[in-house]
Amino acid sequence: MDESELQQNGPAEAGPAEADAEEMKAMFGKKKKKGTKKKKADDEAADQKAEEFVDGSGQPFVKGKLHPYSFLLSRLYERINESNPELGQRKRYTLKPPQVVRVGSKKVAWINFAEICKMMNRSQDHVNQFVLAELGTEGSVAGDDQLVLKGKYGPKHMESLLRKYIDEYVKCHMCKSPNTALQRDAATRLYTLICYNCTAQRTVSQIKSGFHAVARGERKKAKAAT
Repeated sequence: MDESELQQNGPAEAGPAEADAEEMKAMFGKKKKKGTKKKKADDEAADQKAEEFVDGSGQPFVKGKLHPYSFLLSRLYERINESNPELGQRKRYTLKPPQVVRVGSKKVAWINFAEICKMMNRSQDHVNQFVLAELGTEGSVAGDDQLVLKGKYGPKHMESLLRKYIDEYVKCHMCKSPNTALQRDAATRLYTLICYNCTAQRTVSQIKSGFHAVARGERKKAKAAT
């Protein structure tokens, strides 16, 4: 049989096995792989879970979505508290009230002076300098760690001085924590306040003498002496 006869008669008929395969393919279509749709759905759910989660505010955070400022701020504070739980737990800083008694007619004694200095974690010498400079008077620490001052002062005077001292030389201005320490630079003689909670540092002001009222006769004597 030559080439012209093949073109005229057309292609050869398919065998019985090939005919059965073609008939099955026409009836049921192509064979699908099992688990393809399920795997795709699981992958999409995993991607969505990775981009979306619920934080402490109860609202879902979705990656790429615009959120209000209040939501982002609350989320930021929550992350900070999770990483640094000691920062979010503020404890009230309390001191014992100063106990002041009269000593004679011209002096007073601060009985629990050493105890309060220990509670503030500050040296007696530094607190003594601050008290004397603010009151503009004379005084010294006695043998029983009592601060004896010249003048008539009561517990209210010492409480106001303690508030001022704590605000300047004890409390951290960043996190408001009293867990701090004072370190003095030998070269500059300046004190640096170091916070143990947030590690912030700042240079505190030097102790300066306040206004001291002087009687007219004493001022004349001082001028004559100079």
